[in-house]
Amino acid sequence: MAGFTAAERRQLALRLAAGEAPRCPVCDARLSEREVPVSRQVAYVRRRVWLLCPSCGRTGAIDVRDRPISEDERP
Repeated sequence: MAGFTAAERRQLALRLAAGEAPRCPVCDARLSEREVPVSRQVAYVRRRVWLLCPSCGRTGAIDVRDRPISEDERP
């Protein structure tokens, strides 16, 4: 199963930060979202979602930010 490229993951992160429903950057299907459980074995905590495309099968874990992405953080 193929994953999203780094550029595609950045694009998806921007859409999530904007509150948009994520769509596959390859086939434009609506992506399903699953929360990635936080591991207590790591010293830092970040919220991540796992995006899965039901059409082309691509997947990727995306960091979800609590604040909008600023202009200088954009790819």
